[in-house]
Amino acid sequence: MTVGPTLGTGLFVGTGQALAAGGPASLIITYVFISAMTYCVTTAVAEISTHSITRNGAMLAHNYHYTSNHVGFAIAYLRWIGLSLLVPFEVTAGMVHLGLWEPSASLALRMGGMMSVIFFFNMLPEKFFRRSQTFFTGIKFLATIGLATISFYLAIRASQPGAVVGGFEYWANPGPFAEFLLLGDLGRFLGFLFCILCSTISFVFLPELTVQVAEDHDSEPGNSIFRRTRNSNLIMFILYMLSTLTTTLMAPYDDLRLNNSFIGAGLSPYMVGLVDSKIRLVPAVGGGLIFLSSVASGRSFLNLASRMLSTMAETGHAPALFMIRNRWNVPYMSVAISAGFTWLCFLCMVISSSEVYNYLMFFITTIGYVSWVCSLVAYLRFRRVVKKSEIMPLHRSFIQPFGTYFALGGTVLLIMLNLSQIMVAPRHGLNPLNGIPAHIALNMFGLLYGGHRLVVAVRKKATRLEPHVVEYRGDEDEDQPQDQVIEMEETQGRRPEDELSTTPTHAVNSRG
Repeated sequence: MTVGPTLGTGLFVGTGQALAAGGPASLIITYVFISAMTYCVTTAVAEISTHSITRNGAMLAHNYHYTSNHVGFAIAYLRWIGLSLLVPFEVTAGMVHLGLWEPSASLALRMGGMMSVIFFFNMLPEKFFRRSQTFFTGIKFLATIGLATISFYLAIRASQPGAVVGGFEYWANPGPFAEFLLLGDLGRFLGFLFCILCSTISFVFLPELTVQVAEDHDSEPGNSIFRRTRNSNLIMFILYMLSTLTTTLMAPYDDLRLNNSFIGAGLSPYMVGLVDSKIRLVPAVGGGLIFLSSVASGRSFLNLASRMLSTMAETGHAPALFMIRNRWNVPYMSVAISAGFTWLCFLCMVISSSEVYNYLMFFITTIGYVSWVCSLVAYLRFRRVVKKSEIMPLHRSFIQPFGTYFALGGTVLLIMLNLSQIMVAPRHGLNPLNGIPAHIALNMFGLLYGGHRLVVAVRKKATRLEPHVVEYRGDEDEDQPQDQVIEMEETQGRRPEDELSTTPTHAVNSRG
């Protein structure tokens, strides 16, 4: 279940633009760096889960419990939006992979067909969907291992005279590092940074999915969650590094097909190498596997988004309408409202699909970064509570809490880099409009947080100022005990500031 959604077009298609920006060496270093950050976030969330196992979503419950109701509300809805937007992202990535970069009637028909397939699978009974999940996960493993095998074959074949694909020769010519925006070492450093921004889409929701799957299959308390998360991270790291290494053998970073001539996302390095190899049927088979991976990821993300919204409704954090299920145990209202975001992919009928890919990518990655920050802050608050209560933690990763500080600093830096794109003048290879989605995502979190805080404050104030209705029954009021009269007078004369100061933070109704 963890591999199912995450192993997809973010890895197959997204590496093309990252390779074009940073070069093969930067791409390898980038995936090692992001894998380390992801492991730090995962172990932090897993440590909380070993002491407070929840079936309602690890990050959802932890943020409500260890930060505040306002942060929990904001990050829950922001993450639901992010998971829902991954569906149009996968549809757009599928069109980019097919080379449909310009608006056309054929593009609209193909997007509509792909959307219909994704929606159809999510309306199937729960047991049939899970059986199909196993099938599509197998296709992704087959695509990953198969493309890696073909890449190594073409790299070995490149040593023979007349070979078209260069293989390891691409590390020497044009070189291991690409220059981005500027020349020299500074340009290579900027290429490395932009390579990171284009690569995190493959990792952005991996920590929460890993921990949640470990909790759902947890039959032993405590250490089994750590063991499952460690094994899942190790498997994903091996698959990602294998795929990343093989993509650097399939195409040089200066091939304009990788970034659609500097417009945005382009072809996968796998497709560039397969087409250049001129081997019959191989490009069609490889392209079909990557496209099926895109469809599989889209249906998985719609399932995750709808189930998250349904869970929020069941726990009182969303309208009860979204927890209604049909006789096949499908929350059809949650599926329908989550699938509504899919129509954003029709922005490809106005601008290039390469640009739409980038806009959705930077919006989703910014949401993921904010989610990581909130989870890491929740972990630090958890450690403070444990230390204050003088509780000896049974299970703790050896890299904590230093890994949390490393991941927190790196995540804040990535947020700033996403935001700073809007301040860069239009240059060859960078669209400054990429920073607008990042600003929208961050402001959306602020609006959700501030809006929830304002609504809760208004409701509390309305409750305090509600007049006390006293029923007079003639002279019976004279028999009222004096201590009750004094207590009523003190209550009515209390200032709102005094009551606010005595209300604990955790007493705020999270359903507000």
